[in-house]
Amino acid sequence: MHEALSPRPGGRPHGPPLVPEVEDIQAGYAHLDCEPRSVRGTPVRLFTFPGGTTDETRTVVCLPGLGASGRSFAPLEPLADTLRLLLWTPPPRTPATHTPLLWNLAVLDHAESLLPGRFALMGSSYGSLLSMAYALAHPERVKALVLVSPVASVHRIRRLALTLSTLVRAPRPLAYLLAPTVARVLGGRGLPPEGRAEIVREARRLSPMELLRRLRDILATNLMSRLHELRVPTLIIQGGRDVLVPPRAAHDVARHIPGARLALIRGASHLPYMSHPAAFNALAGDFLRQHLD
Repeated sequence: MHEALSPRPGGRPHGPPLVPEVEDIQAGYAHLDCEPRSVRGTPVRLFTFPGGTTDETRTVVCLPGLGASGRSFAPLEPLADTLRLLLWTPPPRTPATHTPLLWNLAVLDHAESLLPGRFALMGSSYGSLLSMAYALAHPERVKALVLVSPVASVHRIRRLALTLSTLVRAPRPLAYLLAPTVARVLGGRGLPPEGRAEIVREARRLSPMELLRRLRDILATNLMSRLHELRVPTLIIQGGRDVLVPPRAAHDVARHIPGARLALIRGASHLPYMSHPAAFNALAGDFLRQHLD
């Protein structure tokens, strides 16, 4: 089913609002099918492309960045004819008994997730951390990895930019001033207005406490010493102008994963699949088709 597209607040006809309402879904992102699932008693939203392939052997589970939803991968639509793209949105709340990272690992691996026995993973930023942790915990289930702006250790990312990313949770009216700037910094100059609006709107679904808990995951987790254990085809796609995960950090991750390939999109920032979809889709599509055939 499609999620409802609500009118923009105040009836403004020109461009997306500075801070969209929760259900104000932008053009280019509103047409995806949404399948709500309950896994371990927590809600998961799974977005898919209408008319895309249903071949389970070509499944790619896409895990978004901090505060984003699976809908942020909407620019991957040209790949849906040949790849079964499942755009996964983690539960909006995680129980106090688990860290968000451990809870999401358990949710992904649970039978109620209805994922096939084996699949590829594409993870962006925080989603890359989850993807690497899942591949280390369940190597038998992962066919290939695409890591976008990979986060494997906080020592490899810029703390100032990480702090800046929390400002999308600022209370109104401050959010109206800060949130578009944060999204613009993360997305770079190439991120269109509807992409910035998508990031800001979706981040507002999370409670400040849940966002803080996910940030703590990033600060506390260091997978660098275990990356050599990965024995799965891996492509790392990095924006050359990323202010959060600098290119040298992506090079570092690539050196630690045996056989990993690093591709740099020079004009892109932290969200290359949203800002430079043609270049991103060419890289990711060729790699995934090669390893899912």
